[in-house]
Formats: sequence, structure tokens, C-alpha cells
Amino acid sequence: MSDHLHILITGEEGKGRNFVLSKYKLKGGVLCMAGLLLTFSLTSYNSFHSIKENTHLSSQTDALHDKITSLTEQLSENKTANASLTLRINSLEERNSIQAETFQLEKQNLLDTAVSELEERSDMIERIMCNIGVDIKDTRKADTSNSGGPFLEPRENIGKELLFRSDTFLNTINVVPLGRPVPGQVSSRFGHRSDPVNGKKGFHSGVDMRGRTGDKIIATADGVVKKAFRNGGYGKYIEIDHGNGYITKFAHMHKFLVKRGDKVTRGQTIGTVGNTGRSTGSHLHYEICLHNKPVNPAKFMYTSKLNKAAGIAQLNTTKTKKIKNLLVVDNHQQPTPKAEN
Repeated sequence: MSDHLHILITGEEGKGRNFVLSKYKLKGGVLCMAGLLLTFSLTSYNSFHSIKENTHLSSQTDALHDKITSLTEQLSENKTANASLTLRINSLEERNSIQAETFQLEKQNLLDTAVSELEERSDMIERIMCNIGVDIKDTRKADTSNSGGPFLEPRENIGKELLFRSDTFLNTINVVPLGRPVPGQVSSRFGHRSDPVNGKKGFHSGVDMRGRTGDKIIATADGVVKKAFRNGGYGKYIEIDHGNGYITKFAHMHKFLVKRGDKVTRGQTIGTVGNTGRSTGSHLHYEICLHNKPVNPAKFMYTSKLNKAAGIAQLNTTKTKKIKNLLVVDNHQQPTPKAEN
């Protein structure tokens, strides 16, 4: 069998050319061509796959870059916010420090002024109460005989001790009958007198004060109503126990506005002026007893004018209460006793 392959190519004019090819060489060429095509195909596939992977990796790289950029921006923003917050905190701390210093200065000025005022008023109140025979224990005074020792500066809680003293005065004053139960003029004084009904010499255990029927009668101290009834010649009668040995009595009243067992405070209306019982006209019989013995109400009634000068009411003002709070905050010991209103 021939190993050659004859290929005849003819043209339009009948001329032809004859090509003789070796089948072995042709076969080798075809195989070589197929190998080349296969190699090209594999190379193209690998190149395409590499390009695809590169594109994917590039996309991921871009995404990571964007994320890093975003995180960097957030970090920068956080640093800026932290710096701003730090500045604000520092500003607030500085402001608080200034306010604390200002508060301490104001507090000290308030205490210095108030303590001086309280000292003056307490001294005046003490003198007034002593003048009417009310015993107020002065814890400042002591027997200096047979004593000694080195001199020491006053204690820092002197203001607190002064407020305690003022509270003691207030507690005492609130239950001592001071002032007038009605504004009317005194028509019959305390002591020996001629009886207004029978003209005989007798003893008057209180004072009579003129008034119109229906005028208000007020309590002159804090206390508890012990009696409120019609009491023979006293007519309509009220008796108030102030819990410290003092009792006040009100007679010839027109109407009761309290009853037995009621707690009353100074200035509270307890009834009205009348003409009941053994009476020659509309008036109030007002009586003060100490340990069951009648005492002259006059000095207690006129003391009310001195009370204003002494500033007793101001001892329990908002300003004084504020001072108490400041002192209690300053001193974590037992707080000062609360004054009764």
C-alpha cells in the first residue's frame, strides 16, 4: 500500500497541479495541529480563569479598601468626638469647682452674719423671758471657780450650739402664754378690786378686756384644750394646758370654736367674746395660772411688744432653717432639735 497521498488541483483552463504528500507526515501534522489547538485552548481557559479570579480578587480588594477607609473615617470621627467630650468634661469640672468655691464663700458669709444675729436675738429673748420669770437654762454659763487649763479657740460647731440654744428658746416660748388674746382695752386689772357686781372688796384672778360680742379670741400659746363648757359664774369657759405648768383660762365667751382634747397653737382662734355668766357687759376674762396659782397676765401680755423687737418670729424663718441644714450637713453628728411651730 502506497504511503503517499496525491492531491490534484485543476484550474478553469484545465491545467492542474499535483501535490504528493506523505500520509505519515500528514498525520503527524494533523496531530501536531490538534496538539497546538489543545494547548491554545488550555492556555486560553487558564488565562480566562486567571482573569476572572483576578477580577474577583480586585473586587474584594476594593471592598476591603473601602471598609478600611470607612473605619479610618469613623476612628477619626471618634477621636474628634472624644476630644470634644473631654473638653466638655473638663469645662464642667472647672465650673463645678468654681460653683463649689462660691457656695462655700456664700455659706460662710451666711453663717457669720446669721450667727451674729442669732446671738443678739437670743440674748434679748433671754432677758425678756427672765423679766417675766420664765426660767431658760443657759448652757453657756458655768461656774468658773476652781477651774483652769490652757486656752483653746472656740469649736467649729459654735453655730450649731447657738441654733440649739435658739431652738430651746423657741420650744420654751411657744408654750409660754405671751401676747393678748383680744385687742380690747383692759377694764379690770389683776389683784384686789371692788367687785363690779356687788361692789364688795375682792380678788380678781385675771384681767378683764373689753370687746364686742363675736370678736375673735386667740390662744396665746401652744397647748391642749382641757375644758370647754359652761362654768357657772364664768359662763362659757375654756381652759388650755400648755404642758409646762402654765394654764390659760378664758371666760364669759359667746361661742366655742374648739372642744376638749383639741391641740391649739399660738394665734389660733378658739372662740368669740361674749357676755355669759356673772358679767356686766361684753368682755373677756383672761387668766394665767402657773402650777395652779394665778399670776398677773399683764407682764405676759405686754411682752408681746418686746417680742417683735427681739425678732422671736425671725428665729424660725426660712433663713434660719437653711442655716440649720447647712450646719447639719457640715457636722455629721446628731442634728439640732427641730423647733415646734
